[in-house]
Amino acid sequence: MDQERILAAVLLVDVVGSTPLYERIGDVGALRQISECLDAIREITARYGGEFISSKGDDVLSLFKRPEAALKAVGQISSQLTNGPLKARVGLHFGAVLRMRGDIFGDVVNVTARLSSTANPGEVLVSQSFFEALIPGSRGALRLLDSMAFKGKQEPFDVYTLRDDDGVVSTQLAHQSTAFDRIASPTRHLNLVIRYGDQLRSCRNNESVTVGRSPECNIVVPQPWVSRHHATFTISNGRARLAERSSSGTFVSTGPGLEVFVRREDVLLFGSGLISPGVRSSLSEAQILHYEIISG
Repeated sequence: MDQERILAAVLLVDVVGSTPLYERIGDVGALRQISECLDAIREITARYGGEFISSKGDDVLSLFKRPEAALKAVGQISSQLTNGPLKARVGLHFGAVLRMRGDIFGDVVNVTARLSSTANPGEVLVSQSFFEALIPGSRGALRLLDSMAFKGKQEPFDVYTLRDDDGVVSTQLAHQSTAFDRIASPTRHLNLVIRYGDQLRSCRNNESVTVGRSPECNIVVPQPWVSRHHATFTISNGRARLAERSSSGTFVSTGPGLEVFVRREDVLLFGSGLISPGVRSSLSEAQILHYEIISG
């Protein structure tokens, strides 16, 4: 059994948005667009010297000997998907991988997958080790996003993103434990109502309400510290959740002195409370969203 351990950059591009595309234009048209998108990703990978390893579903796993080439490929892939119906969650890592039977294995591959799954649609997450492997002249294309902890890793590590992924400056804030982690009793019928100024939205089971700076969101909060797609309220299986996916985080308050900070995690909501994207709710510039969960 031939094995080879090499230092390389590992790239995982996971294409998202296929489900609504199938619903909107039908099976044949959607399959054609998705196939063309995956083919384009593989073509760009090859153009910049990358080696296609495998594809599972709608993702593409590739290997690069030079991190600078991988970064150029990622920039091209991101640019190509900017205006289309399909987006990609991209993870990029660097380190020692084990090659065997035409595939790659090891911790570097696992961390790359975690980076990709943590990224927002249209976002690139890059590890500290990849950043350090770049020549100094190429590092300017990246900006520090956050220090993140991943399941199975003892220590958090710095994560970077493409400098033009999002115009807001990252805010470095410490993670706090949250009472929302506890399991709530399922409620059969819930209505989640969210209010921001004169904007009012609600959702029931298997529905969602998106919040962010982008005009595409259901609730638009036009502030520079609010990410384009900051967070999503959902009702699923009788539970109300906030899926936080921003670079600046969100403060959630259920009463005086009960404010917690969450970032890039899903939390259960109950009762009623306040949501303040990016800054504490007590600050004058805070943009407050009120939420209430109504049973029945």
